[in-house]
Amino acid sequence: MSYSLDKVLELAGLSSELLSRYQTHMEKQAAEQAAVDAATPGAVSALAQNERIFDNQKDDIATKIAASHAACIELITKLAAHRNASELEAIGTQVKSAGEDVRSVGAPVSDFDERPSGQKYRNMLMGAR
Repeated sequence: MSYSLDKVLELAGLSSELLSRYQTHMEKQAAEQAAVDAATPGAVSALAQNERIFDNQKDDIATKIAASHAACIELITKLAAHRNASELEAIGTQVKSAGEDVRSVGAPVSDFDERPSGQKYRNMLMGAR
């Protein structure tokens, strides 16, 4: 089996191009991994501070985040469904008590409001100027 010189040079050129592309890919992959490694501690600390994970889970979560994109997406999905204790306590509770003066859009206008702003508002609603 003999190869012509042109064929050998062509294969050498292809081999060189393949090696160059592989090296570029590996450098890009290493840079992405370095970015993930740098961002992981901050992300894990934020999760712990905001009561999304317990302190004893930090190492496991850091390993999971760095493992793969699929594991990271799975973690994000689970976190999206999570509520911490302060959020659960706030759900369904009144922000202000019933006795406080609450003014908002759609709140009924009282019959008697001594403040000038209240009188002006009532007059505007009633059409008086």
